[in-house]
Amino acid sequence: MKIIIVLILLYLANFGTSYYLHKKYVASQRRVRQYGGVSTARTKGGFTKKGKIVLLAFDDEEEIIKYGEKFEGITVFSKFEKIEGIEGLTLDEVENKFADEEVIIQAVQYIREREKDVDSEVDEKSEEEQIDEIVENKAIEANDTTV
Repeated sequence: MKIIIVLILLYLANFGTSYYLHKKYVASQRRVRQYGGVSTARTKGGFTKKGKIVLLAFDDEEEIIKYGEKFEGITVFSKFEKIEGIEGLTLDEVENKFADEEVIIQAVQYIREREKDVDSEVDEKSEEEQIDEIVENKAIEANDTTV
């Protein structure tokens, strides 16, 4: 019976700390989102290795980082902290300056992938528009030949 009570208490403690960490993450994401689009990346930690979460605000058109925060620690009592020296850097400059920070590089790569996805969507739309034009032209030609 004591084991069951201890397991229930551990479960409740785990739930409480997870909820606390989630609230901090959401608050940080709202704060970062004020600066622009947000890229999120994380690396898992363990008993000896610190886990990290990075939130980067970026400008789509200029490809610069406007703001960044990083959560680094083993316990949930760590805090999101501003990444110093990242504001105003281009994506290439961030990769060079923070080359030893795997999680920051990962967030930059997500931004680059997003740009590729946006470009491919534009290409797909233009293909659809081209198809629509061809269909319209064929319909006009069909009407012209019957008249």
